[in-house]
Amino acid sequence: MPQNPDKEKWNEFDWELELRKDDARVNTYANDLPKFIDLPDEDGVIMKRMQKRPELAPAGGDWSKLGPVPYDSGEDDGEEDEEAPPENEVDWRTAPGAVVYCESARMARDWAAFYACCRTPELLIPTMTVLCLYGKLMARSGDIIDMSLDEESPPQSRPLKIALCKRLLSDVNALMGHFMKIRRDFPLHAAKCQEHEAVLGQLHDNLLDVMGELRKG
Repeated sequence: MPQNPDKEKWNEFDWELELRKDDARVNTYANDLPKFIDLPDEDGVIMKRMQKRPELAPAGGDWSKLGPVPYDSGEDDGEEDEEAPPENEVDWRTAPGAVVYCESARMARDWAAFYACCRTPELLIPTMTVLCLYGKLMARSGDIIDMSLDEESPPQSRPLKIALCKRLLSDVNALMGHFMKIRRDFPLHAAKCQEHEAVLGQLHDNLLDVMGELRKG
């Protein structure tokens, strides 16, 4: 059955169908990246390939709205990170989803640094998968942050937030499973994998709390 074209009337299940399509796009990107990573503008090449597959097209066919969420602020970004928000502005770090966003960014940097130091070539593809999954966590939690801070965000955004939480939980589970596989295939890196699994377990609990609050209305 086709989805209602009016997104303002979508429920959490309509949104989940669209988010599952987003999962398919991410999986396609992750599968194609190793093939094209040495080419100039590999992202553009992969995007053109994806746009030829109608089953991956977002609702309405508008590919231009797919893109990153600009929230990541590491410790090396300068003093601007330490500035307090304006008096009447809510700090995004207190919004629902912020814990998932910040911890995903931190752990993605941690794993990238770990891979750079461990010098295990066989970890290249698993590492790309790890970073891609952390990127999904950041993008989706960033969407929740955006909607939570937008004073004009309509009440109809609650079903989307719930659907995002459900997909985030699925992404967290997938990432935990991936670390378990890395731990099995590379026993020398078990301690680092377990460190990430522990953080992901905390994010899982946080997401359950966020979703519970959203369901209360």
